Amino acid sequence: MLVPLALIGGSLAGFAIGRFSTAVPSYRDQRLVQIRADLRHVEGDYLLALGDSHVARWHARAFCGLPLVNGGLHGATTGDTRELLDELALPRPPRAIILSVGTNDANRKRFREPPEAVLRFRQAFRGLLRQLAGRAELIVIAALPRLDARQVPAFSEEAALEIAGAAAAACRQQGSCLPASGFGDGIPLKDGLHLADYDRAYREADPGICAALAPGDAPRQNRGAGAP
Repeated sequence: MLVPLALIGGSLAGFAIGRFSTAVPSYRDQRLVQIRADLRHVEGDYLLALGDSHVARWHARAFCGLPLVNGGLHGATTGDTRELLDELALPRPPRAIILSVGTNDANRKRFREPPEAVLRFRQAFRGLLRQLAGRAELIVIAALPRLDARQVPAFSEEAALEIAGAAAAACRQQGSCLPASGFGDGIPLKDGLHLADYDRAYREADPGICAALAPGDAPRQNRGAGAP
């Protein structure tokens, strides 16, 4: 009796080990692999976009005549973006880092009262700006798209508005940071949260991102590159 039981026990243990060894990578891990690959293959000057689904849903591969590496992560908070950035080795400084964070910091699951959400965001966002300082010639902060009534049960509009204001204020205090106000204005929402056309939203962001990235001595390897 002992021999068959031992065989069964060994088979079960081997099955369990096999299951753990073939565990499916998480969405975050898969995105990290893809972002690292994109960074390794980008040539010349480039732009890096970081943040939540307002970046992840932006499918352009070039912007303002420069290659665009998209480092967006669906569901990311400001803290998640900081952690992701820690795990990225940039091949060289991008001409600009385009950042959209804050929406998921206003998710009601993450706090009890809106002031708590805003305080947490301020602390995390200041740390993120410190991380980004010196890594790019310019940091562009895309303002949060407005929420509509469909998302009120899940997201605090009060917290989202204060978070957007805090991000713009912190950006203006840093010389290399540009708040892009009016992001998504006039573009309908698909689900009360996400814009129907992110390519258009980034193109029309005010003040013009491309104008801020167009010095008279633009790098030769990117001249003539087409805009998205």
